[in-house]
This record gives sequence, structure tokens and C-alpha cells, in this order.
Amino acid sequence: MPTTDSSLRIERHEARVFEAIISAGGFSRAAEKLHISQSAVSQTVANLEHKLGTGLIVRGRRPELTEAGKRMYSYARLLMSEESQALEDIEQIRTGALSTLNLATNSMVNRYHSQTLLLKFCEDNPLTRLKLDVVPSKEIIYGVDEGRWELGFGPFQHEMPRNFETKPYFDETRVLAVHRNHPDFRALMHQPTEALANTTLLTSYLDDATKRADSGRLRSQFSAVWEVSNLELRLGMAASGKGVMYLSNYLLDDTPDMVAIPGLASASIPRQVGMYYRKHEPLSTGARLFIALCDRHFGS
Repeated sequence: MPTTDSSLRIERHEARVFEAIISAGGFSRAAEKLHISQSAVSQTVANLEHKLGTGLIVRGRRPELTEAGKRMYSYARLLMSEESQALEDIEQIRTGALSTLNLATNSMVNRYHSQTLLLKFCEDNPLTRLKLDVVPSKEIIYGVDEGRWELGFGPFQHEMPRNFETKPYFDETRVLAVHRNHPDFRALMHQPTEALANTTLLTSYLDDATKRADSGRLRSQFSAVWEVSNLELRLGMAASGKGVMYLSNYLLDDTPDMVAIPGLASASIPRQVGMYYRKHEPLSTGARLFIALCDRHFGS
């Protein structure tokens, strides 16, 4: 298997020159765009090709990319786009925009709270950039820990990372439920333990919150587990009788054809829901304003 020399580095200047050649349509135009000599542009590409050990550009009236060149161009464009976005964000902050609110919620929070909270937030802070993603609860935790999102809003897991600050806002209960259209609906109502062994669980993920001391992982109680991150798709699959699923008690109240399965220790999972973020990193202005809004909204 081929290996990559770990000492190789693509310098930002090299990426900038390479991107300019392709986007501007030639070496001379890239030189004009970057305010450097054409020989400097040519030398930079030649050095980069030598470093990488492969050709990147087929020289001609209009340069064409090799396969390696296409990959290099993709990387260079991403790098220049991120730089441009960072400069734009800094300029907006300098001229009055507060910051970016970079937030992830799970589907339940999004369904019942996001519109009210974000409309109010945008009304109060019209210059703040908004970035919202709706993703499964556990992915939010990983994403906040990795820095993909500054704030996470969703259910707390059984054990939250120690480097997180948490702000609980309300409680919910995750309830194992089945649609009345399920072919084994009666069996699931009257003999759930036996019936679940032949039933598929529709879920966005399984984690420590679904563990029980007397039964181990929930996964073992079902014939199969289908992990489907989209809530509406899971509901549609449940309505078609494809499996059972955990629902927030809030959503269960709004979907009368979904019925809680009785008589199981693992059929009800209480959880706290709230905001979380990394403890020892300063919050952006947008994040602090959104937390303050949520504190007021939920009476914290």
C-alpha cells in the first residue's frame, strides 16, 4: 500500500498561486491577479510539482488539469474559500456584526423550539450570522467536542464529556412506540418481550442512554436495527409497519397513531434537555446572546 511522506507540506502560497492559475485562466492572468511576475508563478508551480512528484497542469493556451491537478485544485479552492470567509467574518465583526451563532439541535428541539427562539434571536440581533444544523443527538455531542458547532441543544446523554458546561432547560421522556399499522401491533401490546425479538428498531443512533443494568444493550432485544437520522423518514417507516421507534413524549402526544409499548423496563427513558458547550473556551458574542435568550425563555 502506498504511503505519504509525512514531511510533505503544501504551503498556502503554493495553493493560492495554483488556484489563481485555474480560476484566472492562465499563468499570465494569475500573475496579474496576484501582482507578481509570471516567472514567479511558473516557478511556484514547478516547485510544487517537483515536491509532489507528479504533474499538475498540462501547459497550453489554456492550462488543463491532470487527475492530481484536479485534486490539488479542489483543495486550493477550499483553502481560499475558508480564508475569504474568515476575512469576511472579521470585516463584519469590525463593522458592527456581532459574530456567528453556530448551533446544532436534535429533531425534537428543532420541531418544538427552534422557530420561536431563532426568530426572536434574529429580531434582536439582525447582524449576527446564523448557522443551524439539525442532527442526531449523539452526533451533536461529538460535533461540539470536535469544534464543528459552538453550541449543542438537545438531550443530555448518560455521561456527558467532562469538558462540557451544561445548562438543563426541561425534561423529556423517550418512549418506545409502535404505529397501529404495524403487522404485529397486537402482539407488541400484549407480549412485547417476545414480539420485539422479531421486530426492527428504527433509530438515529444507540448510545449509553439506552443501556439497562439488567438487560445490557437495547440492540440485543430486536431482530435488526436500522439507523435513520431523519425523524420524518423514521415516522414514515413506522407508519408503514417497518419497525418500532423511540419518540419524545412531546411528539408522542402529537402522533395519535403511535402507541407506547407497555410492560418493558427499557420502554421509557427519562432525559434532561438543554444547552451544552466546551467549558474552557471563550464563547462568541452570538453564543452568549443565544444562551441568555434561552435562559429567559425557559425560566432558568
